[in-house]
Amino acid sequence: MLKKIIKWVSISIVIVLLIFAILILIAIKSPNGRLLLPVERKLQYEHPDLSNFPSMLQAQGNRIVNNDGDTIHLHGVMPSDPARLDSQDMFDEKFYTQIRIAGANVIRLAVHPPYWVDDADYLWRYVDPVVNWAGENGMYVIIDWHYIGNIETGGGDEMPDITIPPKKLTFEFWMAVATYFKDTPNVIFDLWNEPAGGISAETWQRNATEIIQLIRTQGAQQLVLIGGLEYARDLSWVLEIPFQDDNVAYAVHIYPAHSRVMWDTWFGDVSEEYPVVASEWGYMDENRENSPSHLAGDQVSYAEPLLSYLDAHGMGWIACWYDDEWTPPMFFPRWESPTRFGIFVLEQLRAVP
Repeated sequence: MLKKIIKWVSISIVIVLLIFAILILIAIKSPNGRLLLPVERKLQYEHPDLSNFPSMLQAQGNRIVNNDGDTIHLHGVMPSDPARLDSQDMFDEKFYTQIRIAGANVIRLAVHPPYWVDDADYLWRYVDPVVNWAGENGMYVIIDWHYIGNIETGGGDEMPDITIPPKKLTFEFWMAVATYFKDTPNVIFDLWNEPAGGISAETWQRNATEIIQLIRTQGAQQLVLIGGLEYARDLSWVLEIPFQDDNVAYAVHIYPAHSRVMWDTWFGDVSEEYPVVASEWGYMDENRENSPSHLAGDQVSYAEPLLSYLDAHGMGWIACWYDDEWTPPMFFPRWESPTRFGIFVLEQLRAVP
């Protein structure tokens, strides 16, 4: 009898050790070495209170309007990738609710392709909950496919090391996202974070048109954001070759190194004809000696003139980054306190009607 007990105990220990070893291997292969257990996969986004979410936005002339025809100016922030927040034990409803409390009406959700590829459940683990929390708090969510470079060639200094060709992965991403959120009113689709890597206006226009057609084929009619060339700073080509879709707006990224002399040409003139959103802006002030050169700036010479310009032209904005590390950060390390950039953004959000 004792031998049988010892045998079964030994077998049980081996089984437990095998399970433990398997979990360790899964964790090692997961982003940031975290153990990511499977989550429930739904075919389509659902929420019991969906009818009370903010209504779907529509491009109308050079404005963005809601279902009542009211002009909506998007004002918000961009936190770091939710997978990274999860690795810091910060991915929860409280984190995103605080953004609403700060005065934002939109969150730009930066989905980095490596995180997406490494986690087959990313859509359900991260994007779904953020859309939940935003909708429940009366906010919009810009789903930003955070590539930087050339969609056709894969060229660009900041293209991630992924074996899947960027265009193929991009189509797979938008197929999944558009199908899942096709009936979700508070969602906005940001096709490609920053076109760069020598891509021409014609090439980018052709590829972006194909992505939009893919999204519309899934039945998703939400507002689509299209970034400018040269890391999304230049939209001037839009006046010559605009997109033939009823619900698109244009996105511009403007940082301190981008001279005010060019603002009219790059995006101001475009905003007279089409809706434009400054979906990234920010600066590094007290820590500028350690910043990339294009981020070194301050409130007086850069931030105040930029927001005044955007306001005068009816353009909304999203500050980047609502984070304590990713540059330019709105907070000092360990979220100790806001940087001068962070203080300015929070003041501006509180001042928004």
